[in-house]
Amino acid sequence: MTTQTLAIESTDPHPKFHRFARWLGITLGIIISIWLISLMLSPWYRLGINGTDSLPGVLYLVLKTEVPTTRGDLVAFYPPENRFYPREMFFIKKAMGMPGDKVTRKGQDFYINGKYIATAKTRSRSGKPLQPGPAGVIPNGYYFVWTPHPDSYDSRYEDIGWIPEDRVIGRAVRLF
Repeated sequence: MTTQTLAIESTDPHPKFHRFARWLGITLGIIISIWLISLMLSPWYRLGINGTDSLPGVLYLVLKTEVPTTRGDLVAFYPPENRFYPREMFFIKKAMGMPGDKVTRKGQDFYINGKYIATAKTRSRSGKPLQPGPAGVIPNGYYFVWTPHPDSYDSRYEDIGWIPEDRVIGRAVRLF
């Protein structure tokens, strides 16, 4: 007795297109789901997507009712109007300087309470000149924000400066 195997021929003339369409549908579904969840939680929480490599992680939960209380807390905030980013975009950085801390600058190097934090660049990646940010005692209701990335656009620069509490959206927590 012989067994005969039949070859089944694919009837799909465009398998790559269908795989792409499936991938696109799943991706859009995830994005829309995240957006809807963010809208539902909006009085207390907000989702933030990290579009740069200044911090590890991609998705952050912003706790709108909280402000940073500990040095190094992640904080979401609207930066002052600046020449590099649109007005509606918000940043997530570390609150490295708290009210009452002393910020000093030696050349382009920044120190908080005598501890070296980072060096400010003199030019942006696109070649535009950058001015160093403020030094002195951080007043009540303000924060020195920073990330360890050398290209981070943060309180080291005059355009950003110290962030007032009224620009803070909330404390941020990395989800993944």
